[in-house]
Amino acid sequence: MTKFLFIKNKNYISFLKYMFLLILFFSTMITINSSSWINAWMGMEINLMSFIPLMMSKFKKKNSTSMMMYFIIQAGASSMLIIMIIFMKMQYFIKMNLMINLMQMSILMKLGASPFHWWMPKIIINLNWMNCFIILTWQKIAPLFLLSSFLNNNSLIYMSALISSIMGALLGINQSMLKLILIYSSINHLGWMLISMMMNFYMLIYYFLIYSIINLMICMMMMKFNYNFINQLFKNNNQNMKNKIILISLFLSLGGLPPMVGFLPKFFSLILMIKNNLFIESMIFIIMATISLSFYMNPLLSMFMLTKFNSKWNKKISSNLNMIFSIMMFNIMIILFFMFPLINSIF
Repeated sequence: MTKFLFIKNKNYISFLKYMFLLILFFSTMITINSSSWINAWMGMEINLMSFIPLMMSKFKKKNSTSMMMYFIIQAGASSMLIIMIIFMKMQYFIKMNLMINLMQMSILMKLGASPFHWWMPKIIINLNWMNCFIILTWQKIAPLFLLSSFLNNNSLIYMSALISSIMGALLGINQSMLKLILIYSSINHLGWMLISMMMNFYMLIYYFLIYSIINLMICMMMMKFNYNFINQLFKNNNQNMKNKIILISLFLSLGGLPPMVGFLPKFFSLILMIKNNLFIESMIFIIMATISLSFYMNPLLSMFMLTKFNSKWNKKISSNLNMIFSIMMFNIMIILFFMFPLINSIF
């Protein structure tokens, strides 16, 4: 009887998890397809209330602290946004630029861009890898879409893009936790996305698509092997060589090293920046991308420089890893397919 209740309770929890994931998906669609600011704000609130139960994978004190911190930050930013929306409807302020800047600040805080990035590392260290992937990718879609409507007044977005690129590269140096490496790389990539959004919205979609696919593959592998720290990579250094090749290609692609797939969006973004006479900004982004590539190399050095030599080749390949490799190859083909219209729009 106890076993039956446990199975029933487990099935009920799985049902709730998939239900909240479905609500998370549709709430983002509401924000993207909304025709007014009130509807967009409502979609982001539904998104917030559906993601918080997903953070509670295991009831721990640290996990509940992360949930409360995430709720306070997102609710505070949403409160500022709805107040500015009401003032805009009432035309209470004469200075419209002040309201627009405050709305941009609230959306940048929800996005986790610099200088409002301080809350993200504190939250992500207590999440599992699936929730890490959601907060690194899916939770950025709605705020990025709303920020794209402020391109007539983009001084704050421009400053946030530069600061995000610099802070994400500098704070990620000498990090030993893989989740912190991914979150600081996310802040660095967010700077590239914001500067791309200012020049070409299609470029933002292309950059975000490649970034999301690479993060999906990395999070799936980290979840498969239960990796959390860099030293775990060389504790399990007798694993299959195919796994190492997949992982090193994903990290190098996330770092934007040619000829990996992750180099293409950065290359196209640099072309657009040069065509828009952003020469100093291009130099800053190139230098910060080089610095960020240095802390991407730490997990790879842990796997390859401290490798034990096996006496036999390990020919047992996991079916999940075969699936990951197949999905990665399929996604690369999709990326290359979408690359051709972007080349035509740039050149």
